[in-house]
Amino acid sequence: MGFADQRTYSAALERATAAFNQGKLAEAEKQIAAAEKAEPNKPEILNLRGAIFTKQKRFDEASQQFNQALALDPKFYPAKFNLAEVSLLQGKYSDAAREYQELKQVDPGSELLDFKLALCALLSGEEARAAALVDLMTFPGKTPAYYYARAAIAMKRGQKETAQKYLENVKKYYSDEQCAYFAQALKQVDFTSEKAPQPNATQSQ
Repeated sequence: MGFADQRTYSAALERATAAFNQGKLAEAEKQIAAAEKAEPNKPEILNLRGAIFTKQKRFDEASQQFNQALALDPKFYPAKFNLAEVSLLQGKYSDAAREYQELKQVDPGSELLDFKLALCALLSGEEARAAALVDLMTFPGKTPAYYYARAAIAMKRGQKETAQKYLENVKKYYSDEQCAYFAQALKQVDFTSEKAPQPNATQSQ
């Protein structure tokens, strides 16, 4: 691959990622096609396309893309993480927990993985296990993971005021950008309490 191709690939992948993050999936698809034309068989491309399919709830197609990315690079962390996400969103909580746990061996300090493992336990009805996992989480952490995990437990217990308190306090210490991912993660698995703001209101252009 020539230098020009590499530059075209990098620019297109960057544009695709930006479009995806803004929820502009059609634009992301277009830029992925341009990146793929310049540099085919890249795990990053397959991973991003899988992420788009995940957003569209095309879970089987998403898994296919992530597995293809791992066939190209068996250690490609984002695709492994996204496969666990697909299991979680499909309600396969024990599979998801196993996959997140495997990633903990690669990234033992990950607050995000701790948060996801606590969610899997909660969704499986293992409330005590979820609480024990959250007790072990770093506080204060580099991310808002701890607050959102505590809020999820409170929601599951029907303690709306407590959940709301965590969701309000987290904003004092972390940026909206940092919080957005975790808020969305709770919404995806239907943990959102009635009082929580709908994150899409400002984002749908």
